[in-house]
Amino acid sequence: MATTHMPHMRRRTAALSLAWWRFKRTDAAIHHARTMGTCANCVVYDASGNLEDTQEPIHEMMTDDVVHARLLAAPVNPADVNAVQGKYPSAPTPPAVGGLEGLFEITKVTNATRGWSVGDKAIAINSTHGTWRTHGTFASQGALVKVHPETDVAFGATLKVTFATAHTMLRKYFLETCERYKGSVVVTGANSHVGRATLQLCSAWGIRTFGTARDDREDWKELQQELTELGGGTDMCTVVPLGSLRDARRASSYPPAVLCVDGVGGDAAREAIAILADSGTHVVYGGMSRKPVTVGAGSLIFRDVSVRGFWMTRWYKEANFSEVQAMVDDLVHLHREGHLVAGAVVRRPLCAESVREGMASPSRGTKLLLVPQCD
Repeated sequence: MATTHMPHMRRRTAALSLAWWRFKRTDAAIHHARTMGTCANCVVYDASGNLEDTQEPIHEMMTDDVVHARLLAAPVNPADVNAVQGKYPSAPTPPAVGGLEGLFEITKVTNATRGWSVGDKAIAINSTHGTWRTHGTFASQGALVKVHPETDVAFGATLKVTFATAHTMLRKYFLETCERYKGSVVVTGANSHVGRATLQLCSAWGIRTFGTARDDREDWKELQQELTELGGGTDMCTVVPLGSLRDARRASSYPPAVLCVDGVGGDAAREAIAILADSGTHVVYGGMSRKPVTVGAGSLIFRDVSVRGFWMTRWYKEANFSEVQAMVDDLVHLHREGHLVAGAVVRRPLCAESVREGMASPSRGTKLLLVPQCD
């Protein structure tokens, strides 16, 4: 009998936990608002994946090692959804404020705060802080990375995950191991946000690409043309439907495919591995098809193909701050030069209902961007 009622008990416990957390935060926020006047509106999730709006007090007492910032925009990424559902490995213990990335503007510093001024734009790199909040208090060193003041809001808000993932994979597995004009790159799920970022980076760096995507959509021709242009045009990029990659490789004069950046798995991964050159590398950063990456023994033994996994969160944990800053600076520079643009976004008010709607009916190829309704 106890076993039968355990799921119900867990849900009840999670609901009570969120209710108590929300009561304590709201009670503290009301007291703080009466005495100090500043609160942050936040979107919080519990252990059962329930989403709620709440308030969190912002301490007005300033020290030299903290800054105050307001949110400009924060996306809802697949990893954010996984965190809400309890499936993301490094998510904070719920109840917790959601959001793994976002673009902020500095609103308050002390006279002795080093490196920051009011009005500076910055991205949050501490994934446990939660970015679905209108305001936040951050450590002045190590929690935020400054970006150029003219950085586009949608680009800056999606830089830490989308563009950083593409940039770091290409740096690690291509630019540091291969002369860029002697190899090409395969991009599965080329119409995904990371896929689009990869095509743009390869174009900026003079790397030819093959891209694959499903063509079971009415606007396939328009999508194919759009992705080809992102990759630098027909001389630099070939985008084909899933299942046509081998024929595209045979018909092209591109250098050997030495790297595949795979966010799909399943059939897309299998056909990409089949065209990799000897000693090529297949890097898996996602599994949108929810099917395994399978590789034949012949590819491993006779062609020396390597299969690697890549998790951007691990890179952030292992990198030092100067490496993170250098990566961000490079991406912002390419953005300001016109080489990188954010994918399509839909802006919605920062609230639990917006997140629930986005999770219930995700838009194909469009990222949900949460923006504060007021300061």
